[in-house]
Amino acid sequence: MQFKGFEYGSAFVLLASFINSCSQLCTASVIVASQRTSAQLPASPFFSFPAGYQAENIRPRVNGQILITVNTAPELYQINPLRKQTGGLVHRFEGYKSLFGIVESQQDVFYILAGNFSGSPDFYGFENSWSVFRLDLRGIPDPTVAQSAVKVSKVVDIPQAQLLDGFAMINQPAGLLMTGDSQTGRLYLIDVQRNTAAAVLQDELLNGTSQERAASLAHVGINGIKFHDTNLYFTNTAKGLYGMVPINTTSGRPVGRPSVLANYGTYTDDLSFDLLGNQFISEPLNGVVLRPVGTTSTNNQTRLLAKLYGANSNAFGRTSIDRCVLYSTFDGALSGLARIDTKAEGFCDGGNSVSRIASA
Repeated sequence: MQFKGFEYGSAFVLLASFINSCSQLCTASVIVASQRTSAQLPASPFFSFPAGYQAENIRPRVNGQILITVNTAPELYQINPLRKQTGGLVHRFEGYKSLFGIVESQQDVFYILAGNFSGSPDFYGFENSWSVFRLDLRGIPDPTVAQSAVKVSKVVDIPQAQLLDGFAMINQPAGLLMTGDSQTGRLYLIDVQRNTAAAVLQDELLNGTSQERAASLAHVGINGIKFHDTNLYFTNTAKGLYGMVPINTTSGRPVGRPSVLANYGTYTDDLSFDLLGNQFISEPLNGVVLRPVGTTSTNNQTRLLAKLYGANSNAFGRTSIDRCVLYSTFDGALSGLARIDTKAEGFCDGGNSVSRIASA
C-alpha cells in the first residue's frame, strides 16, 4: 500500500479531550512559562497519512528511511524523508488493533509493541491483548516492495498489561528492554533473549489522574520513555509531568523511586535525546519543547523549539545529511511526519550508531 498524493492540511483539528481537559492541567505550577517566547524553528510537514490514520511512534533506520507505527491499525510503515509523500506498508500484525512503541536492538532489528486500543474518544487499552514482536529488516532497504521478505516473530505476551506505550532499550548486549503501562502505572522489564516479561515497578507518579474508561486521556499516565546515563526518563500525559527513574544497567531493574524533574502543566507525550543530552519533549497542544542539558528548577532554560499541533513523538535522522534534523510525528485532522532543522542551533545526533540510538 503506497501513500502518494495525500497533501498536508495546514489546519489541525486537535482531539476534543485535549482541549476539554486542559483547563485542569494548565492551572498547575508551570515552570517553563517564562521561557516560551524565545525564537522558534519552523516545523515543515512532508508526509500525511489518509484521514483516519494516527501516527504513534517513530524510528529512523540506518539507511535514512523512517519507520512509523500507527495506533489506529496494527500496521508499520516506512517513509522516505527525501521524497514528499512517499511511503508504504511494511507489515500488518494480524490479530491486533494498534501498534505503539518501537526500538532498535541492533542494526535493522526492531522490537514493537502491539495490542488493542480504542482510540478517540476513550483512548483506552485492554488486558489480554499486548505482545512484543521482533522485526528483522536486515538486507531489506525497502520493505514496502518486499513485504514477504520481512521476518516477524513474537517475543512474549504480556496479558496483565492494559496500555503499553513507550519503549526503551536498557541493556543492548543483554537484550533488556523497558515498557510502561499508561493505565496502571507499571514498568515492565522485557528480556528478549529469554522471551520473558516482568513487572518491576508501580508508582503513583506513573499513574494517570483517573482509571475510568470514560475519563479519556485522564487515565493515560506514563507515556514516552527513554534510557540515558543510567536513568529512565519518562513523561506522564495526564499529569503533565517529566521525570526519571534510576536503573541498574546490568539487571535492568529500578534502584529507586521515580522523581519529578518538571511539571509542564499540559499534556506531554514522547521524547528524545541528542548526542549531548539535550532533551526534546513532544507536547500535543504546543509542539516540540527543548529542555537543554543542565536544566534544573533553579536554572530553567526550557523553551518551545518548534510549534507543531498534535506533536506526539520525535527522533533525529541518522545519515550524514539529516543527523541534525529532528523528525516529529503529529496527529490531528491529518496525521503525518514533519521535519525540524536544528543544525543552526547545534542540535545533532550521533548518526548511524545503533548503540547510541538504543541507549538514548
